[in-house]
Amino acid sequence: MRAGPALRLTLQSVRRARRSFVLSVFGIAVGIAALSFFAALSQGVRRRVLQRIFPPGRLEVVPPRSSLGVLGELLGPRPIDEETVRRVRALPGVRSVQPRMRVAFPVRGWGGEGLLGRRIYSELIVDGIDPAAVTTETAPLAFRDHWGTPGTFCTEDANCQEPAYCAWDINRCELPVPVVISPTLVEVYNGTVARLHGLPRLGSVLARQLRGFTFTAELGRSFVAREAQTGQPRQRRLMLVGISDRAIPIGVTVPLPYVRRWNAEYAGERAASQYTSLSIEVAEGGSVTQVADAVRKAGLAIEDNGAEQAGLAVTLLTAVLLLVSLAIVVVATVNIAHTFFRAVVERRRELGVLRAVGASGRDVQVLVLMEAALVGLCGAAAGLLTAWVAARAVDWVSRRYLPDFPFKPDTYFHFSPWLCLGAVLFSLLACLLGAYLPARAAARMSPAQCLSAT
Repeated sequence: MRAGPALRLTLQSVRRARRSFVLSVFGIAVGIAALSFFAALSQGVRRRVLQRIFPPGRLEVVPPRSSLGVLGELLGPRPIDEETVRRVRALPGVRSVQPRMRVAFPVRGWGGEGLLGRRIYSELIVDGIDPAAVTTETAPLAFRDHWGTPGTFCTEDANCQEPAYCAWDINRCELPVPVVISPTLVEVYNGTVARLHGLPRLGSVLARQLRGFTFTAELGRSFVAREAQTGQPRQRRLMLVGISDRAIPIGVTVPLPYVRRWNAEYAGERAASQYTSLSIEVAEGGSVTQVADAVRKAGLAIEDNGAEQAGLAVTLLTAVLLLVSLAIVVVATVNIAHTFFRAVVERRRELGVLRAVGASGRDVQVLVLMEAALVGLCGAAAGLLTAWVAARAVDWVSRRYLPDFPFKPDTYFHFSPWLCLGAVLFSLLACLLGAYLPARAAARMSPAQCLSAT
């Protein structure tokens, strides 16, 4: 039987049994809606939340920790130095290795009058990273070491050409230290600090306008902790030049040469030669798990940042919800099988007439399966539309009623083309499986059996 006549006969059968068709579509649509909703939620949380907090393909390597306290530090493995960096760079699957160094002495800072309307005082957490690791665009200064740039004699900032300022302890014009901050810090500020203290939130536009914001850092001094034992306290101006996921999550990140010089002056040469951690970029197509195993075999440890636990929690919750959705689809499939068995019995005379005028058993089977496929297509469309509407409703409730929190997304869902295609194919498969046995039974009935039925 050709496709055109078969499609017309299928549509006629649907019109004659609208109620059964609508009920079958409703059952499969509920299952597909639940399945699509939870799958899109899982994809959205991973894509818009987890990957923003934990960039994929990256590992943070730290020295292994010992449970022996001071004795363990004395007898334990060597700290991270240049030799360690070379060994890690040679591991298979490693694309790049960027050493990080934390400031090993107190630093305090203040500023923010022009941005926040009042001066803010705080202890500063500062670390340094190789400038080559920061590939995001920075302005108005490049994220690199500006120390040693020739500066003119000055007694005040007015003697220097912006963005340079007058370093009063050396009476020389000096460029500010370029600083990048993490998106995590911006999210924490918006979700907690700004809301609690009535400060302006940093939207995407205002965050870009932050470039060029300067504040003062005093090296070797602290508001609460012991001050540095070596080196004279000095004030230096820092300038925010960009927001990068390479920055320390809570604190500010500067080019590594600055931290190395500062540590040598205020904490000794040992602090200036040992790295706090290594940021590893896994090669494209490489296995994060294999690289992590190789790092551990090299005597180092992977920093536990919660990425594995968060990913596992999302996976387990999604699996439970998807199992519930699959159970709904299975019930709908059984209902479709029951509906088509009953339809075959009710339409025995019609099927007998088709067989009598030349339709083969295979033709009858195809007609039943085409009707099931139509149920699957309509159920998939209705389910996807229902899931999309429900997702938009959840996003609206979140925007209207939930307070801001770090990394709060505009939407929690991601309806990818592959997800939609998978939902359609799964709906078709479920309906065809449900109708297979009724279609096979209809194909096996002889014309005499069908026409002799009362």
